[in-house]
Amino acid sequence: MLPAALPVFTAKIRRTLYKLSCVSLSAVLPMVVTHAASHAEPPSQPTHAQISFDQLMDIGYAASRQGDFHTALINFRRALVLRPNQPYAAAAAENMAFYIEHARITARQQTIDQLEARLLQATAASDWVCAATTLDELTMYTEPNSLNRERLIGQRGEISGMLDARLNYNAWSTVCAAQRSVY
Repeated sequence: MLPAALPVFTAKIRRTLYKLSCVSLSAVLPMVVTHAASHAEPPSQPTHAQISFDQLMDIGYAASRQGDFHTALINFRRALVLRPNQPYAAAAAENMAFYIEHARITARQQTIDQLEARLLQATAASDWVCAATTLDELTMYTEPNSLNRERLIGQRGEISGMLDARLNYNAWSTVCAAQRSVY
């Protein structure tokens, strides 16, 4: 379930995406230092101390455009170290943290939805082994001491009874096929 403050975050995301579309990548490219006397030395890369606030912000914006929100967050936080309380860096870091958390929650919910669909399919096919395994996996995604967890544990008890009674043993393990071979 998405947070109730989603419209506020959506407005922040739109503002940030607009800012991202206005950034030039010219500051992102590293400077190559050439030596007049000798070309034997490799070109030097800018170190953390040599990278400016604007370069860190540009790197962060470029990374976020590519969908690499972790790299963007790291660079926005580095920019904040150079200029604490800078509003654009703070907003950009906050937005990247939101994107990362949203992606994590979305992936988790997709996994839960897949497990619930598999549970329904296994129960309909009387595949009690698959249903029990799926219930065990689903239980790991629930909050401790929640009503949903108690419901899943109760349902697991019912499925255990079906397993103990060996009902429909011909239908066992038809839904949950092995993902890969054991050997």
